Amino acid sequence: MSDTSSPHRLALLRCLAAQAGLLAVATVWRRFSLGASETRAMAHRYAVAWDEANGAAVDGETPLWVALGDSAAQGVGASSHDRGYVGLVAEHLSVRDGVTWRVLNLSRSGARAADVLATQLPALEALAAPPDLVTCVVGGNDLLRTPLPRLLATFRTLLARLPAGSVIATMPQGLSRRRASAVNALLRAEAPSAGLRVADVWARTGPPWQGKYASDMFHPNDVGYRDWAAAIVDALPDRPDTTAAPDATAARDVTAARDVTAARDVTTAAPDVTDAPDATAATGRQSGH
Repeated sequence: MSDTSSPHRLALLRCLAAQAGLLAVATVWRRFSLGASETRAMAHRYAVAWDEANGAAVDGETPLWVALGDSAAQGVGASSHDRGYVGLVAEHLSVRDGVTWRVLNLSRSGARAADVLATQLPALEALAAPPDLVTCVVGGNDLLRTPLPRLLATFRTLLARLPAGSVIATMPQGLSRRRASAVNALLRAEAPSAGLRVADVWARTGPPWQGKYASDMFHPNDVGYRDWAAAIVDALPDRPDTTAAPDATAARDVTAARDVTAARDVTTAAPDVTDAPDATAATGRQSGH
């Protein structure tokens, strides 16, 4: 064998490795593209489902929860629109209080914090009577698109506009760590002085991520939304005063509410370290790394 055989073999191995890498990237991209198409269709179906449910939620005498936010509040990624964190927390509330809570879900897929200010809060403020609970879980789309100074300013305005006693969530893990940490620091520092409760979604959504994301590798699935629901449950105020009689249908939701409670009890809070490496890699989410 000639002296040049080793360099030739090395070049061949490098070529093969590069081709394998490209194949792996292509596989991930194809999976992401198919998943994104699925979740776009899902977003439309879930929006229709929530719009129909909202019509029934406006009238009634049981406690009312108004949910503000984006596709996470719509439950996109879950097996049905009410298997996201909103449906899970609603079941928890109904079991806890012995009455079926009404849910008015004003969220929209793709919404950013500015959209909550522009359209969702005005709809909330137009209600004939104030709701018993308001939650605002938004910001994931902003972390990908909105310049940080503008985002922080928007969140300060949002804190000032939300009704006292509302629950506002921190950013989840898995997106831009630096930007998420800046928003979370603002929320933790300024939300309590504005009379708001902070749901620490960040602390509940760290790795391992395997088995917790939908096919688009961005939205949580049923399992992932349990962590989000647990964070909301941790921040809920006490049961509102109500004279409504106990609702027998609430008992049907005991199992799901227990799932949320179990997730809340076993999840270990992750530190919010601003100089840690970014966890955005989709492949890392899927493999649990």
